[in-house]
Amino acid sequence: RQCAEEKAASGYYTVEDILGIDEVMGAGKKFMVGSKVLHDYDKENARIAKAALLILQRQQQNGETTNDNISFQRRHIGPITTEQIEEGTSHRPPCRFEEFSVKNPQGGEDGNNSITVILDVAHNPPAMEHLVAKLGATHPTKAKRFVVGFSSDKDLAKCSQLLLSIAPDPSNLHVVEASNPRAAKLEAILKAEPRLRDSNFDQKDRSITAQVKYALELTAEKDEVLVVCGSVFLMAEARKALGYDEPRDSDCISEMSGCHIKPQGQENFGNTDVEKAAMKAVSDGK
Repeated sequence: RQCAEEKAASGYYTVEDILGIDEVMGAGKKFMVGSKVLHDYDKENARIAKAALLILQRQQQNGETTNDNISFQRRHIGPITTEQIEEGTSHRPPCRFEEFSVKNPQGGEDGNNSITVILDVAHNPPAMEHLVAKLGATHPTKAKRFVVGFSSDKDLAKCSQLLLSIAPDPSNLHVVEASNPRAAKLEAILKAEPRLRDSNFDQKDRSITAQVKYALELTAEKDEVLVVCGSVFLMAEARKALGYDEPRDSDCISEMSGCHIKPQGQENFGNTDVEKAAMKAVSDGK
Protein backbone atom coordinates (compact mmCIF):
# COMPACT_ATOMS: atom_id res chain seq x y z
CA ARG A 1 0.00 0.00 0.00
CA GLN A 2 2.77 2.42 0.96
CA CYS A 3 4.65 1.71 -2.28
CA ALA A 4 1.49 2.25 -4.36
CA GLU A 5 0.84 5.56 -2.62
CA GLU A 6 4.44 6.73 -3.05
CA LYS A 7 4.29 5.96 -6.78
CA ALA A 8 0.80 7.44 -7.15
CA ALA A 9 -0.46 4.19 -8.63
CA SER A 10 -4.04 4.14 -9.86
CA GLY A 11 -4.70 1.02 -7.80
CA TYR A 12 -3.18 -2.06 -6.22
CA TYR A 13 -4.00 -5.59 -5.16
CA THR A 14 -3.30 -7.27 -1.83
CA VAL A 15 -2.91 -10.99 -1.27
CA GLU A 16 -6.25 -10.93 0.58
CA ASP A 17 -7.92 -9.51 -2.53
CA ILE A 18 -6.81 -12.49 -4.61
CA LEU A 19 -6.63 -15.45 -2.24
CA GLY A 20 -9.14 -14.50 0.41
CA ILE A 21 -9.02 -13.25 3.97
CA ASP A 22 -9.03 -16.73 5.53
CA GLU A 23 -5.59 -17.56 4.10
CA VAL A 24 -3.74 -14.35 4.82
CA MET A 25 -0.01 -15.15 4.93
CA GLY A 26 -0.64 -18.82 5.46
CA ALA A 27 -3.31 -19.49 8.05
CA GLY A 28 -1.98 -21.63 10.89
CA LYS A 29 1.65 -21.01 9.87
CA LYS A 30 2.53 -18.56 12.64
CA PHE A 31 5.35 -18.75 15.17
CA MET A 32 6.05 -17.03 18.46
CA VAL A 33 9.30 -15.37 19.51
CA GLY A 34 8.62 -14.13 23.01
CA SER A 35 5.45 -12.07 22.66
CA LYS A 36 6.03 -11.41 18.96
CA VAL A 37 3.95 -13.26 16.34
CA LEU A 38 5.86 -14.15 13.18
CA HIS A 39 4.47 -15.55 9.96
CA ASP A 40 6.14 -18.28 7.94
CA TYR A 41 7.99 -16.08 5.44
CA ASP A 42 8.44 -19.03 3.07
CA LYS A 43 4.68 -19.56 2.88
CA GLU A 44 4.13 -15.81 2.68
CA ASN A 45 6.47 -15.46 -0.31
CA ALA A 46 4.81 -18.40 -2.07
CA ARG A 47 1.37 -16.85 -1.56
CA ILE A 48 2.52 -13.50 -2.96
CA ALA A 49 3.87 -15.26 -6.06
CA LYS A 50 0.65 -17.26 -6.39
CA ALA A 51 -1.48 -14.12 -6.13
CA ALA A 52 0.60 -12.35 -8.78
CA LEU A 53 0.30 -15.29 -11.18
CA LEU A 54 -3.45 -15.48 -10.65
CA ILE A 55 -3.71 -11.79 -11.55
CA LEU A 56 -1.78 -12.50 -14.75
CA GLN A 57 -3.99 -15.51 -15.47
CA ARG A 58 -7.09 -13.37 -15.05
CA GLN A 59 -5.68 -10.71 -17.39
CA GLN A 60 -4.95 -13.37 -20.01
CA GLN A 61 -8.42 -14.80 -19.78
CA ASN A 62 -10.01 -11.36 -20.06
CA GLY A 63 -7.78 -10.24 -22.94
CA GLU A 64 -6.20 -7.50 -20.82
CA THR A 65 -2.57 -8.41 -21.55
CA THR A 66 -1.50 -5.42 -23.63
CA ASN A 67 2.05 -5.34 -22.33
CA ASP A 68 4.42 -6.46 -25.11
CA ASN A 69 6.26 -8.95 -22.89
CA ILE A 70 3.03 -10.49 -21.60
CA SER A 71 1.57 -10.63 -25.12
CA PHE A 72 4.69 -12.45 -26.31
CA GLN A 73 4.32 -14.94 -23.47
CA ARG A 74 0.68 -15.48 -24.32
CA ARG A 75 1.40 -16.11 -28.01
CA HIS A 76 4.46 -18.30 -27.67
CA ILE A 77 4.13 -20.04 -24.30
CA GLY A 78 0.41 -20.27 -23.89
CA PRO A 79 -1.93 -19.43 -21.02
CA ILE A 80 -1.01 -20.06 -17.40
CA THR A 81 -3.17 -22.78 -15.92
CA THR A 82 -4.23 -23.07 -12.27
CA GLU A 83 -2.44 -26.42 -12.07
CA GLN A 84 0.82 -24.83 -13.25
CA ILE A 85 0.48 -22.08 -10.66
CA GLU A 86 -0.07 -24.60 -7.86
CA GLU A 87 2.89 -26.70 -9.04
CA GLY A 88 5.24 -23.77 -9.50
CA THR A 89 4.55 -22.09 -6.17
CA SER A 90 4.83 -25.36 -4.25
CA HIS A 91 8.59 -25.58 -4.90
CA ARG A 92 11.18 -23.90 -2.70
CA PRO A 93 14.60 -22.58 -3.73
CA PRO A 94 17.61 -24.44 -2.32
CA CYS A 95 18.79 -23.40 1.14
CA ARG A 96 15.48 -21.77 2.12
CA PHE A 97 14.69 -23.94 5.13
CA GLU A 98 15.75 -26.87 2.95
CA GLU A 99 15.32 -30.01 5.05
CA PHE A 100 16.69 -33.43 4.16
CA SER A 101 18.33 -36.49 5.71
CA VAL A 102 21.91 -37.68 5.42
CA LYS A 103 23.41 -41.01 6.41
CA ASN A 104 24.50 -41.36 10.00
CA PRO A 105 28.33 -41.39 9.90
CA GLN A 106 28.40 -43.57 13.02
CA GLY A 107 26.59 -46.44 11.34
CA GLY A 108 23.14 -45.89 12.77
CA GLU A 109 23.25 -47.98 15.90
CA ASP A 110 20.06 -48.07 17.98
CA GLY A 111 18.03 -47.69 14.79
CA ASN A 112 19.13 -44.10 14.20
CA ASN A 113 20.19 -44.44 10.54
CA SER A 114 19.88 -40.84 9.38
CA ILE A 115 20.44 -37.26 10.50
CA THR A 116 18.07 -34.37 9.83
CA VAL A 117 19.86 -31.43 8.22
CA ILE A 118 18.42 -27.99 7.50
CA LEU A 119 20.09 -25.43 5.24
CA ASP A 120 18.87 -21.85 5.49
CA VAL A 121 20.45 -18.66 4.16
CA ALA A 122 19.14 -16.57 7.08
CA HIS A 123 21.83 -13.90 7.27
CA ASN A 124 20.49 -10.92 9.24
CA PRO A 125 18.56 -10.47 12.51
CA PRO A 126 15.01 -10.49 11.03
CA ALA A 127 15.72 -13.62 8.96
CA MET A 128 17.51 -15.28 11.87
CA GLU A 129 14.54 -14.50 14.11
CA HIS A 130 12.22 -16.26 11.64
CA LEU A 131 14.58 -19.22 11.40
CA VAL A 132 14.76 -19.63 15.17
CA ALA A 133 10.96 -19.44 15.43
CA LYS A 134 10.41 -21.96 12.63
CA LEU A 135 12.94 -24.38 14.11
CA GLY A 136 11.15 -24.20 17.45
CA ALA A 137 7.80 -24.89 15.79
CA THR A 138 8.90 -27.68 13.43
CA HIS A 139 11.35 -29.48 15.75
CA PRO A 140 10.17 -28.59 19.25
CA THR A 141 11.63 -31.58 21.11
CA LYS A 142 15.07 -32.03 19.55
CA ALA A 143 18.18 -30.06 20.39
CA LYS A 144 19.71 -28.09 17.53
CA ARG A 145 23.33 -27.91 16.45
CA PHE A 146 24.45 -25.04 14.22
CA VAL A 147 27.25 -24.52 11.73
CA VAL A 148 27.29 -20.77 11.26
CA GLY A 149 29.27 -18.01 9.60
CA PHE A 150 28.33 -14.48 8.58
CA SER A 151 29.05 -11.72 6.12
CA SER A 152 31.14 -8.94 7.62
CA ASP A 153 28.47 -6.26 7.10
CA LYS A 154 25.83 -8.00 9.23
CA ASP A 155 24.95 -7.53 12.90
CA LEU A 156 27.19 -10.32 14.20
CA ALA A 157 26.22 -9.87 17.84
CA LYS A 158 22.45 -9.89 17.31
CA CYS A 159 22.54 -12.87 14.91
CA SER A 160 24.69 -14.85 17.35
CA GLN A 161 22.42 -13.97 20.28
CA LEU A 162 19.37 -15.21 18.41
CA LEU A 163 21.04 -18.57 17.76
CA LEU A 164 22.06 -18.81 21.41
CA SER A 165 18.42 -18.23 22.35
CA ILE A 166 17.51 -21.62 20.88
CA ALA A 167 20.86 -23.32 21.60
CA PRO A 168 21.95 -21.80 24.93
CA ASP A 169 25.04 -24.00 25.23
CA PRO A 170 27.73 -22.45 23.00
CA SER A 171 29.20 -25.91 22.43
CA ASN A 172 26.21 -26.55 20.14
CA LEU A 173 27.52 -23.93 17.73
CA HIS A 174 30.31 -24.41 15.18
CA VAL A 175 31.69 -21.09 13.95
CA VAL A 176 33.28 -20.93 10.51
CA GLU A 177 34.78 -18.40 8.13
CA ALA A 178 33.71 -18.65 4.51
CA SER A 179 36.42 -18.33 1.87
CA ASN A 180 35.03 -15.09 0.48
CA PRO A 181 36.37 -11.55 0.92
CA ARG A 182 33.00 -10.40 2.24
CA ALA A 183 32.86 -13.08 4.94
CA ALA A 184 33.27 -12.07 8.58
CA LYS A 185 36.54 -13.12 10.14
CA LEU A 186 36.41 -15.67 12.92
CA GLU A 187 37.95 -13.16 15.33
CA ALA A 188 35.24 -10.59 14.53
CA ILE A 189 32.45 -13.05 15.28
CA LEU A 190 34.00 -14.11 18.59
CA LYS A 191 34.54 -10.48 19.59
CA ALA A 192 30.94 -9.54 18.75
CA GLU A 193 29.54 -12.30 21.00
CA PRO A 194 32.13 -13.41 23.61
CA ARG A 195 30.06 -16.45 24.62
CA LEU A 196 31.04 -17.99 21.28
CA ARG A 197 34.59 -18.38 22.60
CA ASP A 198 33.20 -21.57 24.14
CA SER A 199 31.83 -22.76 20.78
CA ASN A 200 33.52 -25.07 18.29
CA PHE A 201 36.02 -23.38 15.97
CA ASP A 202 39.54 -23.92 14.69
CA GLN A 203 41.73 -20.92 14.01
CA LYS A 204 44.12 -23.06 11.95
CA ASP A 205 41.42 -24.77 9.88
CA ARG A 206 38.55 -22.32 9.47
CA SER A 207 36.94 -24.34 6.69
CA ILE A 208 33.25 -25.05 6.53
CA THR A 209 33.95 -28.66 5.57
CA ALA A 210 35.89 -29.43 8.77
CA GLN A 211 33.16 -28.10 11.08
CA VAL A 212 30.32 -29.69 9.09
CA LYS A 213 31.96 -33.09 9.42
CA TYR A 214 32.62 -32.59 13.14
CA ALA A 215 29.07 -31.31 13.66
CA LEU A 216 27.66 -34.37 11.88
CA GLU A 217 29.49 -36.66 14.29
CA LEU A 218 28.16 -34.82 17.35
CA THR A 219 24.65 -34.54 15.88
CA ALA A 220 24.54 -38.30 15.33
CA GLU A 221 25.91 -39.01 18.79
CA LYS A 222 23.39 -36.75 20.55
CA ASP A 223 20.39 -37.27 18.23
CA GLU A 224 20.08 -33.60 17.30
CA VAL A 225 19.04 -31.57 14.25
CA LEU A 226 21.90 -30.00 12.29
CA VAL A 227 21.36 -26.49 10.89
CA VAL A 228 23.73 -24.65 8.55
CA CYS A 229 22.97 -20.93 8.33
CA GLY A 230 24.29 -17.38 8.48
CA SER A 231 25.41 -16.63 4.92
CA VAL A 232 24.88 -17.76 1.35
CA PHE A 233 28.68 -17.96 1.11
CA LEU A 234 28.63 -21.10 3.29
CA MET A 235 26.20 -23.14 1.29
CA ALA A 236 28.17 -24.49 -1.67
CA GLU A 237 30.94 -25.89 0.54
CA ALA A 238 28.45 -27.13 3.14
CA ARG A 239 26.42 -28.98 0.51
CA LYS A 240 29.57 -30.58 -0.84
CA ALA A 241 30.61 -31.67 2.67
CA LEU A 242 27.13 -33.19 3.12
CA GLY A 243 27.55 -35.32 -0.01
CA TYR A 244 26.00 -33.19 -2.75
CA ASP A 245 27.85 -33.43 -6.07
CA GLU A 246 26.84 -30.22 -7.83
CA PRO A 247 28.37 -27.74 -10.29
CA ARG A 248 30.18 -24.95 -8.49
CA ASP A 249 31.89 -21.70 -9.46
CA SER A 250 35.65 -21.88 -9.29
CA ASP A 251 37.39 -20.20 -6.36
CA CYS A 252 38.49 -17.47 -8.77
CA ILE A 253 34.93 -16.63 -9.80
CA SER A 254 33.69 -16.79 -6.19
CA GLU A 255 36.41 -14.43 -5.05
CA MET A 256 35.69 -11.90 -7.82
CA SER A 257 31.97 -12.12 -7.01
CA GLY A 258 32.69 -11.29 -3.40
CA CYS A 259 34.68 -8.23 -4.46
CA HIS A 260 31.98 -7.09 -6.90
CA ILE A 261 34.41 -7.63 -9.81
CA LYS A 262 32.81 -8.82 -13.03
CA PRO A 263 34.95 -11.08 -15.23
CA GLN A 264 35.42 -9.62 -18.72
CA GLY A 265 34.15 -11.92 -21.47
CA GLN A 266 33.19 -15.56 -21.19
CA GLU A 267 35.82 -17.40 -19.18
CA ASN A 268 36.13 -21.10 -18.45
CA PHE A 269 37.51 -21.95 -15.04
CA GLY A 270 38.36 -25.51 -14.01
CA ASN A 271 37.13 -26.56 -10.57
CA THR A 272 39.13 -29.73 -10.15
CA ASP A 273 42.84 -30.15 -9.58
CA VAL A 274 43.10 -32.12 -12.83
CA GLU A 275 41.45 -29.32 -14.82
CA LYS A 276 43.62 -26.68 -13.16
CA ALA A 277 46.76 -28.67 -13.92
CA ALA A 278 45.70 -29.07 -17.55
CA MET A 279 45.00 -25.37 -17.91
CA LYS A 280 48.38 -24.48 -16.39
CA ALA A 281 50.13 -26.87 -18.77
CA VAL A 282 48.47 -25.19 -21.75
CA SER A 283 49.32 -21.71 -20.52
CA ASP A 284 52.94 -22.78 -19.97
CA GLY A 285 53.09 -24.06 -23.54
CA LYS A 286 53.58 -27.73 -22.55
